[in-house]
Amino acid sequence: MRSIGKVCWLVIGAMAVVLAGCMAPVPSRPVSASVVEAMNAPAGDSYAQARAPMALQFPRDHGPHPGYRTEWWYYTGNLTGPDGGQYGYQLTFFRTALAPELPARASTLATNQIYMAHFALTDGPRQTHEAFDRYSRGAGGLAGATSDPSYRVWVEDWNATEVEPGVTHLQAAAAGQDGPVAIDLTLRETRLPVAHGNQGLHQKGPEPGNASYYYSLVGLDTTGTITSAGQTIPVTGLSWMDHEFGTSALSGAAVGWDWFSLQLDNGAALMLYTIRTADGSPGPAVTGTLLWPDGSLPPHAGKMTITGTDFTVDPTGTWTSPTTGIAYPSGWQIALPALDIRLDLQPLVPDQEMDVNFVYWEGAVQATGQWQGQPVTGRGYVELTGYGE
Repeated sequence: MRSIGKVCWLVIGAMAVVLAGCMAPVPSRPVSASVVEAMNAPAGDSYAQARAPMALQFPRDHGPHPGYRTEWWYYTGNLTGPDGGQYGYQLTFFRTALAPELPARASTLATNQIYMAHFALTDGPRQTHEAFDRYSRGAGGLAGATSDPSYRVWVEDWNATEVEPGVTHLQAAAAGQDGPVAIDLTLRETRLPVAHGNQGLHQKGPEPGNASYYYSLVGLDTTGTITSAGQTIPVTGLSWMDHEFGTSALSGAAVGWDWFSLQLDNGAALMLYTIRTADGSPGPAVTGTLLWPDGSLPPHAGKMTITGTDFTVDPTGTWTSPTTGIAYPSGWQIALPALDIRLDLQPLVPDQEMDVNFVYWEGAVQATGQWQGQPVTGRGYVELTGYGE
């Protein structure tokens, strides 16, 4: 997930459950499946597994890793219009391998790779959130990912394309309820990639190989336009990119997760998550990442990795979807007591439910709080999965 923090495991795992072994034409719409069933589906022994730290290299590792069962490229951003209006977007590309190797077939459409994409736009001034999805086989130019000669991932005309080293162009468009919805954004890297866990090896549970390789690009300076209800608006802001690949599953009684990414006005960045269990007992050991304001590691913490004992996450309210009837937390307090950091988070729009092939909540949030005695503000994204299971 985006360190499990991504519905990616959910979506891709279930796609494998639904489509595994199917090399026939992809059906008109994949079947929605349970989060737990998707995540606990056996991966088999023939896929590559994340078992040791990897020396990530760029731009090579921005591209696909087809030997692993699951992979995703996840972009979110918090944007501001010329009148101060606030917006959020999500554009995520998912890849799943239906088999460890490509079967010998003459057709140019033959593939063992399926791609799915989710696109959403949150319009703060209008208090709306619209979500869309699409999927395709990874063949015939319909969908895919590359790193040579340059990085690109796409599903039909939704794409993230490297236009020069360290600069990526995002495009996606769909027909919304009140008119066209689209993003056309340029993201520029301002910080080095952040490897999570043990040099990018991010453990998901105690079982050997129950891990992924996971890194983020944070502080992505973002310019371009969004289109909401047919109105095109110039925007600026910051984006966050996660790239994760592996062959994994949820452990034990896990039913879902709550994942958080925050970029603060003092230059700090924070990723953390919690795993929920059916009986309310502690989930598998979790880790997060704290990037200090100047980009270095916190000298008094001694490391960039934080564990579940270093932080608390407490919901402060609830929101119930009028569409699905699912109740989600809405508002959170995050504390890292040893570092004297306390943050209050509120959704930009309460209803940011992703009612697509899978139902989950993923949305833009605003943060206020204290950082070692100094006031701090920020913006970010939260993902909530497994509610209503």
